[in-house]
Amino acid sequence: MLWHIVRFRFPDDGDPTARTALEEQLAGLHTIPEVRLLRVARDIDDPQVTGLLTGFDDEAGLAVYRDHPDHVPVVARARELCESITRLDIATDDPSDALPRTR
Repeated sequence: MLWHIVRFRFPDDGDPTARTALEEQLAGLHTIPEVRLLRVARDIDDPQVTGLLTGFDDEAGLAVYRDHPDHVPVVARARELCESITRLDIATDDPSDALPRTR
């Protein structure tokens, strides 16, 4: 499995409605076929941070996701709204069939 983890930090004076809308857009990316698992949630310790966890079978699946026409505008919107975005991609030996497909 390949895990794609993204941390979105919103400014303290950011628009909460815009943040919620972005979180909904992120959650909607579960429809991209290569996505095995997708979760969006707010950090329990830092109220200005939203996290995205996605699981893919392999790096090829992540590459398709990155360039997917549904993903690209969400990334652009996140860059407009967030004061910082950090990403972590890790490969594990978890079998890809250990996770249900997100749908």
